[in-house]
This record gives sequence, structure tokens and C-alpha cells, in this order.
Amino acid sequence: MKSILMWIISNWKLYWGDGFYQYLLLVSVIYLLLRKRKEKNTRYILIYSVLLLIIFALPVTASVIRSCIGDEVYWRVLWLLPTIPLIAIAAADFLKNRKSKVVQAVCLLVFTGIIAFSGKGMFKADNYFIADNPQKVPSEVAYLCNFVNEKAAEAGITEVKIAADDHIASYVRVYDASILMPYGRRGTGALDKYASVLYQQINSPTPSFKRIARAAKHTGCNFIIMDLRGNTDLRKFKKYGYTKIGELHKYTIFQYTKQEGK
Repeated sequence: MKSILMWIISNWKLYWGDGFYQYLLLVSVIYLLLRKRKEKNTRYILIYSVLLLIIFALPVTASVIRSCIGDEVYWRVLWLLPTIPLIAIAAADFLKNRKSKVVQAVCLLVFTGIIAFSGKGMFKADNYFIADNPQKVPSEVAYLCNFVNEKAAEAGITEVKIAADDHIASYVRVYDASILMPYGRRGTGALDKYASVLYQQINSPTPSFKRIARAAKHTGCNFIIMDLRGNTDLRKFKKYGYTKIGELHKYTIFQYTKQEGK
């Protein structure tokens, strides 16, 4: 119970970041409760918001939703929260009730300034970058695909199949559709039980290198790209015929070099 509560709190912090919108939302809700709670439309939007927050914060509902959409995107549940409408309704009502035009203008400038400094613009939040390839995929994916294709050509491999974690796997076939994979994004479309095991282990925070190498061999992957999590013992991969052929940032690239039956 404690772990899931901490996870919910971390998702809440991840969503709001360093901005002030959560505080603006709180002030707006309090204002609307005090001033406009008797209005039907305001009451509906407040009830909806409270119910959504309960669903988000309740461990039981959080566990169910997490199992459906995954750990990494749970914070997106808060996209359903009508944050902007609530803030706008409260601010508009507050301004409407100021009799002096000067006071209204000053308050409008203050509100605009608060909103402007409450976070970063989406193009300045480091979430977007200029891709250096026509497919618009991360540079490391383009490099890894090109590197693997070069090594495959040198070895006379005509059909390249890669096993990689979610970050790399999500872009590989966007960059080069000729490259095969034993599973799709988030493990969908896994070819068989070995492909499922391979996906789970290669994305696990505590992967079993033996299970990865064995499953990769069973699924016919001639390349493995993964984060070794700081582990430098490569004997498990070598036992199943995979040899380290390169590195890029946190990723290590392995190629299947042992021929079947040897």
C-alpha cells in the first residue's frame, strides 16, 4: 500500500513539475466553492473534478488503471482534469465582480503574469528536439539501426531481427521497416512465449541475462540492444552465441555469431 501511494504521489509531481498550476487550481476550486457552488454547471464540473482526483489517488483504482495503461504514463490520467476551465471560470468571475475598470485591468495583468510564469512553453521544456534524419526518430536509434545493418552486411545476414527495450523498439521499424522484431511497442504482437519473456526481461529493472539470451536465440534475433544496468559480466550472452560488437551511451549491442549446431 505504501509503495503504490508513493508511486501515485510521484506521478502527481511528475505531471505538475515546477509550475504553479496545481496551486492555481486549488485557489480556483476554493473560490468556486465559496462563490458559485449553487450554480448547476459549476457544481457539475466541481463534482467531476473531485471524482477524477479520487479515482487518480485511490490505490485500488490506480492499480486497475496502471495495469491497463502502464506505469510510465499513469500521470496522463490528470489530462482529464479540467484544470484550465476551472482556472478560467474562477478568474473570469473574479474580474466580472470588480466594479472598477482599472482594478479589472490590473488584476487581468496580474493573472496573465502568474499564468505566464507558471511553467515553461512546450517548445522550451526540452520535450522536443530537431531530428537529424527524415524519419524524425532519435539520433541514437538511427545510429544503432545503421550500425546493425552494417554489421549484418559484413556477416552476410540478409534478415535482421533486433531485440531492444521499449525506447529503442518503438522507433526501429519507423526508421527502417526492413528490420524485424519479435514484438511490437509495449510487447504487443509478441510472436510466442519466448518473445513475451524477452520483452519482459529486456525491459525489467533487474533483467536475467540468461533468459534474455536464451529467448533471443529461440526467437531468431541476430542482434540484441540493451542497457546492461551496470553489469559487465557477458558470459551469459557468450554462452548462447552472442558477442558484444559495440556500445552507444548506455546501450550495448550484441550480435549472434555462433552458427546453429556448433
